Amino acid sequence: MNVLNNNQNMDDLAKLAVGLGRQVADLAKALQLGDNAKDVAFVSRCFARLRDRQPFDVADGGGLAAVVDILERSLASQYLGTEVRYEETGYDDFGPRGETREVAVYSDRGNELIKLQCLFEEFLNVRDSVLDQVAAHRCLVGIMSA
Repeated sequence: MNVLNNNQNMDDLAKLAVGLGRQVADLAKALQLGDNAKDVAFVSRCFARLRDRQPFDVADGGGLAAVVDILERSLASQYLGTEVRYEETGYDDFGPRGETREVAVYSDRGNELIKLQCLFEEFLNVRDSVLDQVAAHRCLVGIMSA
């Protein structure tokens, strides 16, 4: 019974990774991720398998890591400065509580890149979880067949 639950979890994770990968690739394409034509083309090549719903090739790890760097550089170029904003931190008997905080301000493109960055991080975490489970399964099969 426990094995079925684990397989279902693995199926759900794999399905989630495939969907997230496709979303990441589509958003990166729409945003033309990269600060120059060379980076845009590189990102497109790195995300080709994601668009084709093939996110689990371990050989893609280096390319995906390079895309993280490109995304961080692109986001840094969209940084406009900081501003102080009031943010609610909770509620008590007297109503909302909060504090003022200095927060980073980005251009509209920067805000879209932040959305891509969050989505990409989620994809990478789910992808790593699937690859970890596959590796664990291979280890168990090796132990049982020995």
